[in-house]
Amino acid sequence: MKLASTSGVTEPELFVCVDVDAAGADSLVRIASGVSREWLPQERISATIEVTFDEQTDRLAVRKRTRFDDLVLDETHAHIADEGEAARVLAAAAAERLEKVLPPPDSEAGRFRTRVRCLRAWLPEAGLPAFEAADLRDLLEHVARGRRSLAELRNGPWLDLLKGQLTYDQSRTLDREAPDRLEVPSGSHIRVEYEEGRPPVLAARIQELFGLTETPRVGGGRVKVLLHLLAPNYRPQQVTDDLASFWANTYQQIRKELRGRYPKHSWPDDPLAAEAVRGAKRRPG
Repeated sequence: MKLASTSGVTEPELFVCVDVDAAGADSLVRIASGVSREWLPQERISATIEVTFDEQTDRLAVRKRTRFDDLVLDETHAHIADEGEAARVLAAAAAERLEKVLPPPDSEAGRFRTRVRCLRAWLPEAGLPAFEAADLRDLLEHVARGRRSLAELRNGPWLDLLKGQLTYDQSRTLDREAPDRLEVPSGSHIRVEYEEGRPPVLAARIQELFGLTETPRVGGGRVKVLLHLLAPNYRPQQVTDDLASFWANTYQQIRKELRGRYPKHSWPDDPLAAEAVRGAKRRPG
């Protein structure tokens, strides 16, 4: 809407349109009457702080808007006054953009979620939560409190909230039957990598597994761990879920190939009777 050049009203902040030409793309006001804000009935003027979600920045936007009935007289930046309202607005926006706010799969919370979902499939009688997208939507408002953007939400306290959904007995079952790390004969606690629909993976140097006769199992003994057996340079030499077969049939060939390249590392004739070690062989005292 534009004021015509012939209009006598040019400076008032507010005006009433008396004669309007709406034929073009922009309405042209031929005649207007200026209005002073002091003339407006005070009981019909209100000021509110409004929290909205800005899709351009993926952040909350906060404005103080002064209105005469439904007409916005002015607006300014403001600070959030109601954290509960802000959390609800951010959570509602996040619910429609879950891929932007769920914890990344390689984060602590993401790994925890995957472990729970894997064990739920392997051990259904444990009654673990599914942690489907709908379940996580219900947690959004808790995560959103005190946060202002989707990025902050993604980095929120997801791990604590997810852990809080498990009972004490379920937590113990998870740690026992789908542990984050497994202890190997060398004494190292090595992280197990979980992926839905696939066996869990443990990558360890061969020397750390000396003396281990059977493939580790998880999920109440129902699921074999897939072993990535590594050379001293941490490159895989064998992938197997049958450790006994590896010792009996493959180890001697790998020993023959690698002991010349890595003479400082232990390559015993009998790996089941040897001491597991984390690094190179100890020098004689």
